[in-house]
Amino acid sequence: MAARPRTARPVLLLAAAACAVAACLRLSGAFAGAAAARSPQRVSVALAAEAKAAKKAKAAWVGPKKGATVKILRPESYWFQERGTVVNVNQKPEVKYPVTVKFDSVNYANVNTNGYALWEVEEV
Repeated sequence: MAARPRTARPVLLLAAAACAVAACLRLSGAFAGAAAARSPQRVSVALAAEAKAAKKAKAAWVGPKKGATVKILRPESYWFQERGTVVNVNQKPEVKYPVTVKFDSVNYANVNTNGYALWEVEEV
């Protein structure tokens, strides 16, 4: 049995790789390149978006301000009828407990913060 020469396979692989690289280089000009990034139309769209964001009015603040002292009204809370300091108030309406309150004392789990609904806190 005579051994077959295997020189054709590496040559074909090298040719396929060269074709793939050439195709990538040709296609890169079709997508957003350096010329498309600097187009005046693209700049005007970005400026219009910034102007729209600047014109948008801020919504009214909901809940106690950060740093305010509040009294806890949730009966099952460890800190019921105690006072704490507001750390954060999340302004998104989908958040169930938007008011984060920090206390001087810790509970049984050695935690000194908790989240409360707007109706569960009262500013003092």
